[in-house]
Amino acid sequence: MGSPGQLVVKRYRLVRALGQGNTGIVWEGHDDLLDRPVAVREVLLPAGLRESRLTALQQRIARESRQAERLRHPGIAAVFDVAEEDDTLYVVMELARSRSLDGIVASDGPLEVPKAAYVIRTALAALTVAHAAGVRHGDVRPANILVGHDGRVVLADFGVGAVAADPVFAKRVGERSPAHGESWSSARSAATFRAPERTDPDAPVRETADLWSLGASLYFAVTGKPPVLPQEKPRTPAKDVEVSAAPEELRPVLAALLARDPKRRPSHETADRMLAAFEPPPAPPEPKPVRGSGRMRFIAVGAAVVVIAGAVSGWALLRPESTVITTRTAATDPTTAPVVLPSPSPSPVEALRFKLIPYDSPAGWHAMAPRTWKRTVGEYSVWWVDPRRRGHLSIEVTNQVGTDPLAALHEAEAFLYPNVEAYTKLRLKTVGSKLGSAADWEFTWRQVRNARDTHLVKGETYHQYRRVISTETTTTVLTWTTTAAEWERMRPTLLRVFRAYSPTQI
Repeated sequence: MGSPGQLVVKRYRLVRALGQGNTGIVWEGHDDLLDRPVAVREVLLPAGLRESRLTALQQRIARESRQAERLRHPGIAAVFDVAEEDDTLYVVMELARSRSLDGIVASDGPLEVPKAAYVIRTALAALTVAHAAGVRHGDVRPANILVGHDGRVVLADFGVGAVAADPVFAKRVGERSPAHGESWSSARSAATFRAPERTDPDAPVRETADLWSLGASLYFAVTGKPPVLPQEKPRTPAKDVEVSAAPEELRPVLAALLARDPKRRPSHETADRMLAAFEPPPAPPEPKPVRGSGRMRFIAVGAAVVVIAGAVSGWALLRPESTVITTRTAATDPTTAPVVLPSPSPSPVEALRFKLIPYDSPAGWHAMAPRTWKRTVGEYSVWWVDPRRRGHLSIEVTNQVGTDPLAALHEAEAFLYPNVEAYTKLRLKTVGSKLGSAADWEFTWRQVRNARDTHLVKGETYHQYRRVISTETTTTVLTWTTTAAEWERMRPTLLRVFRAYSPTQI
């Protein structure tokens, strides 16, 4: 068992124990290499296991955790690393300053319906992204749904959660949290929130099982008690969870999520629509400004504003009176990768060859854009729209300095995701750029309403690539959008446009 001050794999220093659960101890830690706070789960396997069983469990935990490493979403507590030292496995994760959902209910009582629906819907968004990437959680419960002090909702324990159903961990239920001295009650018991079909701990976790556990967490959030699954009786149809103790308006979604038969549970999209019917949550807390030259400030909530207006053309609204909300460190590996623009499709397609013409902004930046596209100049941005509605380019520039490109894109994604359909993230990472610090975000989505300014059409699937560049004097957002069908044919133009941009005129 670890101890405060211990250095793991010559990199992660254990600071203090935060809690102890079925699979081990969670520590507040510090990454000495990258100088950032982290959470470190020290996986403690019960004594007395056969060596073969011990090895198999360690390998499975490591495998599941490494699969979770590729998940990047504001609602997911990121897994940074999986390390082993002295036959002990350590899973290094994002440290979320937060309270667990079961802790909130225990101290404050059940949540009001709008707040509970918001928390669970946010966790559902995280599950949707994970499931689309082929990753199952396996241990969705109130103890793993965290509500940050800034209002951010995070689903934790991806990777380790997938093995929590193994019987070898069952005897750990009942241990106490060294950080809070609270009992691991039935609310925290993994079994209490486990789908009824999960009787075989070695069987793979299904998406529908995660959804049942999410429904059980919603039931707990509004009643203060975990759901009770009626016992099956011979020659008698199995009964679903009784949801009459929950608020009346929530009973339909609870009955759907808690259906005993996995085939009767709703899809991610249906569950999201049901939860979205409830009143939205309160506005987020007032963001803190970052230091910058002059009074110009930068706001990264434009994705929400643009989506609500009907266009997903850009994510940033640049206004002198705005404030930044990109100051928190993003949950991702901060190492810088070389600039890699969208890779071509395995199947060659005939490219559209647009003639580009230069554009020199009065603000001092230089760009190239398709000659036939209609240009519109705004106070802080310029955008070009293909008259045949196949594509759209926007360039937005401010004199804000100190912007964290990756954090800005993560914030934009958080606002975008609940407002579009069929969102698929293809990449979101820091990249190298000779112009300054930069990050790229590539994704697809289905448009939910018509957008007159950018000619986006309801029901159409679009493909977008955004780059944020932060220099010593400016912050730039380059946004390239096409229909999904035309993406590969228009990709060569994207490459030329992005490479031609300069924050200073040539």
